[in-house]
Amino acid sequence: MYSKNQQIIAYLAKNHGKASITVLVKLAYIIDLVNIGKTSNQISEFNYVRYYHGPYDRKISEDVQFLVDKNILRPKSHYTATGDEYVVYNFNEETDFEFDKIIEDEQVTIDEVMDQLQGYGAKALTDMAYKSRPMIKFGATHGGSEHLNEELDMLAS
Repeated sequence: MYSKNQQIIAYLAKNHGKASITVLVKLAYIIDLVNIGKTSNQISEFNYVRYYHGPYDRKISEDVQFLVDKNILRPKSHYTATGDEYVVYNFNEETDFEFDKIIEDEQVTIDEVMDQLQGYGAKALTDMAYKSRPMIKFGATHGGSEHLNEELDMLAS
């Protein structure tokens, strides 16, 4: 019933304490890069583009909204010290949600990355994404517009 991408997003939200949309996007991107390094394949089916604050695929936002509408993810507003609002998505443990489209080897990779990045928030993950080969290949700078909206070469070397 749920797509693999939706299952990945739900899994990330379930296993990250502060899963904002930025955290979900950057974690999916980093996990895909790690898996490409291991197997030459992405785990997700996202097509990342160079966006204002790093790699992005609008489908992630659409999948998050779909999961919210289905009560799989529950949004909760939080505020920064300066009063800016951001939303964290919590996994609804009361659902019978299955992660059957994520195969065992992929789950191992996801769990390894999640363990290594435990506690990383949006800023740290965004900084990490900017240091990745696909972003470096574009000469992307945080807040810059180099190659804006162009698809990232996930196999960049």
